[in-house]
Amino acid sequence: MLHGKHLFSAVIAASLLFSASCLRAQTAPPAGPQVHHELPKPTNLQVLPKDIAPADLIAIMRHFTGDLGVHCSFCHEENAQTHRPDFASDAKPEKAAARVMMRMTQDINAKYLAELPDHGAMQKVSCGTCHRGQSTPAEFVPAPEKHEPPAAK
Repeated sequence: MLHGKHLFSAVIAASLLFSASCLRAQTAPPAGPQVHHELPKPTNLQVLPKDIAPADLIAIMRHFTGDLGVHCSFCHEENAQTHRPDFASDAKPEKAAARVMMRMTQDINAKYLAELPDHGAMQKVSCGTCHRGQSTPAEFVPAPEKHEPPAAK
């Protein structure tokens, strides 16, 4: 766990990475002293821990965007005044769906996969298990079964 200066540095680094990946590009600031602003403390977290480290939150959100092939705006409403994502808003139904899916994968991993004596390469289920880079998972259509003719005697 990070403390003091290390926590502050991690928050600043995470804020910069998060801003670069989710916020619209802006023009370069005028020359002169640069001021770094921290992102506000996450609010309205209903599935993720309320005390989650910013770097962990960013990593999870990046995982979601990669697994679904989407951007932040897929789940997060844009603030009409700032034109930036309003991360606390529940205006988009995709955000509610994401929460349901998060609870579902947590249950599968904790309750069901954990009961299997050996689940092989399937260490855990994630969004990518089904979505595979698509916002709506493709329907699985199994290949037709092959039946061999009976062997001649």
